Amino acid sequence: MSKSKLPKRASLEYLKKLAKDRLKELRRTDPRTKLATALLAVSREHGFTSWRALKAEVEKRQTKNVARFFEACAKGDVDMLRGLLADDHSLVRVFSAHQAHYVRTGLHAAAAAGHLDAVQLLLEQGADPNAREAGDNTYPLHWAAAAGRADIVRALLDAGGDVHGIGDAHELDAIGWTTGAPSDRREEVLSLLVERGARHHIFSAINVGDLGLIEKVVEENPAALDRRMSRFEGGQTPLHFAISRKRYDILDLLIDLGADLEAKDMAGQTALAMAMLRGDQEAMRRLDAAGAKQPKRIATSSFRERMATLSQGTNKVVPGISVPDIAATLDWYTSIGFKEIGRFEDDGVVNWGMLSFGKAELMLGIRRGEADNRNVSLWFYTDAIDELYQLLKARQLEAARAALAGKPGAHAGIEFEEDIYDPFYGGRQFSIRDLNGYALVFYKE
Repeated sequence: MSKSKLPKRASLEYLKKLAKDRLKELRRTDPRTKLATALLAVSREHGFTSWRALKAEVEKRQTKNVARFFEACAKGDVDMLRGLLADDHSLVRVFSAHQAHYVRTGLHAAAAAGHLDAVQLLLEQGADPNAREAGDNTYPLHWAAAAGRADIVRALLDAGGDVHGIGDAHELDAIGWTTGAPSDRREEVLSLLVERGARHHIFSAINVGDLGLIEKVVEENPAALDRRMSRFEGGQTPLHFAISRKRYDILDLLIDLGADLEAKDMAGQTALAMAMLRGDQEAMRRLDAAGAKQPKRIATSSFRERMATLSQGTNKVVPGISVPDIAATLDWYTSIGFKEIGRFEDDGVVNWGMLSFGKAELMLGIRRGEADNRNVSLWFYTDAIDELYQLLKARQLEAARAALAGKPGAHAGIEFEEDIYDPFYGGRQFSIRDLNGYALVFYKE
């Protein structure tokens, strides 16, 4: 059938209005006329045999235009954006699923990808700089700040963007996202945000690594020492965070400022327990000297026998390798006969993948540069995740106690890379490192 009568910018709202107007006309002749009759009449006038067919065509066009719009935003194709917005200006504020958990605007896409011209065009066309995406609950500003793009941050702020950005899921505010930007670009963004009224919090100050700034934050608000990171970061306290950054000068300062030595993260670990599990003897000594209490002992008798019993719950081991381009790696392996059985994409970049070859499986993770020491890991799939964690934890804590006491331990320690937690992709896991630096990840599906 011909669809040439359907306007280029047709919307369901417009077509429904036409149907309601037609219904009024029809009821002058027959008051019993139903809306369905009017909808059918409008559909036929536009070349369709039913309202359902007309509706499907309009939605198909809108879906296609939305996809083209977001593609243009991500690529910074200003000419395509102008054309699409000329045809359908509502696109400038539309939300679309970037992933299962990210529903964002085109302005988010353009800002995250670093396209200043596209950002400026969208703002000129009425894009909302304070729209929140439904994943991390962030503004476009958060993503521009995290990328260290001072030019885009300035454009968003000039358009009325909220400089604070309080309320993101990671509870870092815009200034906290900035401290994760490349070091050669973040200073300009930080200066701009502070100039426009943003204020550092304890975690952004620790990330910057400025002792004077940390003191200033605590002096202005002593409760800053009690602030917690979000659940995504395990509810770490400033002490935990300083240990994770291996900044012992900051650890000393926080202790001197009165940080609570017994405060626990979401895993129930104090800062000293965290340092002991990680085998961080420098942090252990400083916290112990400051009076931090050692965690309670856990019985470790018959360690080998208990490990042997728990090993029966391990049903497979999957090697994991870190590669610079997971998408390309998946393509290469599938081209020679492997089967892709999973992938995860974040902000347009595939950062996890899984392959199988017969009954064998291979996991792919993203390599974060040549210095990344996580190039190879072994994933042990087990039903006894919590029991294994408690047993290995007990062994490591005993080794750490021996180290603190200056006595040779009865056995080597076990460095914990990750405390036990429930990852976003499901399941439950923790990881340790062997003497060669390889990560051993224990995982329960």
